[in-house]
Amino acid sequence: MIALEDMMRKKITMPAHFLRETGVKMGETFSHFSDAAQRLGVYTTFDYIEIMEGLIKDWKIENIVGINEQAEKARDYVISLPTRLRRLAERSKIPSLEYEFSWISR
Repeated sequence: MIALEDMMRKKITMPAHFLRETGVKMGETFSHFSDAAQRLGVYTTFDYIEIMEGLIKDWKIENIVGINEQAEKARDYVISLPTRLRRLAERSKIPSLEYEFSWISR
């Protein structure tokens, strides 16, 4: 439980985070890629939240008992995270900046 909480606090690094383009500052390509995916509805913050909710349900995280106080706090954090992320996602705006990726030609 503590390891799961630690992983969720530190954020999960998506493999595409290491996506790079020549002449573009490191990290910017992934940011543009992520924004484009959000605008297109390919993979959104809400998808991420739904996956998290599904795992919490499937793994029966709420039903885990007989753990120490630190693990209980970790469990409570993990259980509350989707709700907190949903509130943030509902308030955030997806940048409308369109970006052309060098590897995609028209």
